[in-house]
Amino acid sequence: MSFHHVIAKVGAEDELRALFTDLSADELKERFIRPYEMGRAFFSGNDLIFPANLRSVQIIRTDRPSKVERDEINRMDRESIDRLNDSRSGVYFISLGRGYEPQDIAEVGLDVTQDLIKGPPGFRAGKWEPSKKALAWIGGIVATIVATGVVKWLDLD
Repeated sequence: MSFHHVIAKVGAEDELRALFTDLSADELKERFIRPYEMGRAFFSGNDLIFPANLRSVQIIRTDRPSKVERDEINRMDRESIDRLNDSRSGVYFISLGRGYEPQDIAEVGLDVTQDLIKGPPGFRAGKWEPSKKALAWIGGIVATIVATGVVKWLDLD
């Protein structure tokens, strides 16, 4: 099973933020992709997010849940820091390591954003507008013809 994670910059925020973590492909489509494509607001936790306010979006796919992947990032980072501190150089690094933030998942997953998002926010919202205009035009012509037929049939001339 694959896990999908949506990371974005929202509004005036400079920091990346995880909007969704550990979504199945179906959940991702329902909770993020469809609202994004239609330009409709969606909930991320308790926050109502408007797609037009998204400054950047990244969708990451992993084979394991976010917590497991981030724990692995943290473990590898701590091992790297420990190796640097064993170098006997007299310089020691003190760090908690990476992997504590949900958006750190981007370091280990596969970026599938380009495969899943095909346009800007709301790009499918106006998809039927030309068809609606054509149907309205055709409907007007049909209504005129029917009204003319009714008038002739009732002999109201």
